[in-house]
Amino acid sequence: MPEQIAPEFSRIVNTDEQVGKKNKIEIEANEKECAALAERFELIAINSLKATLTITTAGNGEVTLRGPMHADIIQRCVATLEPVPEIVEDEVEVLFSPHISEDDLPSNPDDLDDLSEEELMALLDQPEPLVDGKIDVGEVVSQFLAVAMDPYPRKDGAKVADVVKSEDDEEERPNPFAKLAGLKEQLEKKN
Repeated sequence: MPEQIAPEFSRIVNTDEQVGKKNKIEIEANEKECAALAERFELIAINSLKATLTITTAGNGEVTLRGPMHADIIQRCVATLEPVPEIVEDEVEVLFSPHISEDDLPSNPDDLDDLSEEELMALLDQPEPLVDGKIDVGEVVSQFLAVAMDPYPRKDGAKVADVVKSEDDEEERPNPFAKLAGLKEQLEKKN
């Protein structure tokens, strides 16, 4: 069994104690957790990360986690590598079910290759497994941050350098086959 990695921002909620209830919780990453998440997501910094979540537990044991997430982060510009501040706001919404096992979900990206579009969409709509009645809401919020932040941050006015040279800019290089043809002619003249 693979070793479990401890999440950088962990807030465990025991949903077994909340059947038929609706609870509201506020979570916020401390300075150390923000620094560890910034390293995980290859960011310059996470200045703040917080969420106000409503946890609703149904009689069948399914749990809905819903609420706003807010983060203040600094990424690197994809063109200049300069710092780019970003405010990330997203709505967390996840359904967890004790009737779904982690074994029911694909464990490897290659497992998705043979699935049809309908099967992939059904996987997206499938609830997350609820294991032992516990949810790590901190990790859920971290994952929503990872998906919601700009994947290609760019400083205002920054442009990607023109890496590919045009034909006019390319240096004149002698054709190696022309040299071989010239060498062949010289050998033929000697004979």
